[in-house]
Amino acid sequence: MTKLPRFLSSVRFLILSLIIPYGLVLVLHGIARGEKPKEERLLLSLPELIHMAIARSPEMGGIQSEIASTKSDLDQVKAAYYPQLETTALVGPVENAKEPLIVNGRITDPSPPLGASSIGIFGRLDLTATQPLYTFGKLSNRKEAASRGVKAKEFQIDEKKGQIALRIKELYYALILAHAGVDLANESGDFFEEARRRIHRLLELNSPNVRESDLYRIDAYRADTARLKAQAEKGVKVAYFALKSQIRLPTGVEFDLAEKTISMKKESPAGLESYIQEATAKRPEFKQLAEALAAQESQVKAATSDLYPSFFAALRGSLAGAPDREAMYNRYIPDDFNHAYIGVVAGLKWNFDFGISRAKVDKMRAEVGKLQNTKAFAEMNIPIQVVKSYQEHLEWREAANSYQRAATASRKWILTALSEFDMGVGTAYDMLNAIDKYGQNQGKYLEAVLHSNLSLDELEYAAGMKTW
Repeated sequence: MTKLPRFLSSVRFLILSLIIPYGLVLVLHGIARGEKPKEERLLLSLPELIHMAIARSPEMGGIQSEIASTKSDLDQVKAAYYPQLETTALVGPVENAKEPLIVNGRITDPSPPLGASSIGIFGRLDLTATQPLYTFGKLSNRKEAASRGVKAKEFQIDEKKGQIALRIKELYYALILAHAGVDLANESGDFFEEARRRIHRLLELNSPNVRESDLYRIDAYRADTARLKAQAEKGVKVAYFALKSQIRLPTGVEFDLAEKTISMKKESPAGLESYIQEATAKRPEFKQLAEALAAQESQVKAATSDLYPSFFAALRGSLAGAPDREAMYNRYIPDDFNHAYIGVVAGLKWNFDFGISRAKVDKMRAEVGKLQNTKAFAEMNIPIQVVKSYQEHLEWREAANSYQRAATASRKWILTALSEFDMGVGTAYDMLNAIDKYGQNQGKYLEAVLHSNLSLDELEYAAGMKTW
């Protein structure tokens, strides 16, 4: 005869497979030390849990920091369109000097001899303001690349939100399923207790319809059921604290789920083709790759522009003074320590590095090819992911409906078997077999409902639908 604990085996597997990755949370929350008295208890629905997890996720904070960093790159490029001012201020010692004299046709220096008393001080301020005129696309292409980079990071936010939402849904259903496993174990225990009571009563009446071994068989079944109940209760704790960690509730604040039982979502999925079209048009990864590819192509153009000169206009000026030196104003003899001038010039700057810049262009083009292949890979595989989730949802939805009918029928079978046992026309084997089959069907129904809901969530995620 098939053993009764099989009805919880699938439930146990699902609970463990969903919550084992979050088992470390038990250590973080100190379950081994016992739970503390609850100071506050919230009632949270699935949308509220998702909203809290997204709002408090450090992953979201990391992406926001990356966006801020990318925006600063864009600001730098925008600032390069404006004049760039460079100033240099100098101060230091200088030898005192007088203006040269012409004596007997010879230039004579009347300055005092070098000594401690002949050392003075000078100050000088040089400034250059440069305005780009034409750069062959160096600035415009880098501005486009930076702008596309910001958009790519912003699409990453939607991608991460979808991942967090899917993670919360998995934990949410795992917690409800774990509670359902406990309830199912309790229900089977009640059936066992009822069966024991009836068998014991008939044994006292020396009924030939029962044997002493029927009581031992029930005890054997109940031992495994108690163990599986303990595992389900463990699953409740692990899933609860994993979910609490994801929404980052402070110590002393606990929560309950607004939904107490797992139920299959009523809406039926739309046509498969519509989901594929949704994925192609709305999947954040597609949009992110498109922007990243455009950004990299602009970087290639910018690097190619570096091979050409840049034209600019510049305003140059200088002011210098040394109090202990006589100023000499001569158009042909510059005086580095006493002067004042300002002027506008135009020029070009052209760097020659004998192949380094060309190699950078080739490397960036290779990066473009890499992104193009990544995009092609996504375009090939994401529709497959959509089809897989869609077909799995249809499969589990049909299975859930089938097992629901079977569980309802097997529960009626239990009631009938109990009545026939009391009337002496049924056996203990029939009664226990009915309980066993009900447990199997009910457990498989819960499993199918869980997979039906999760596969629909995965389908919506694969199609790029916003479910948060």
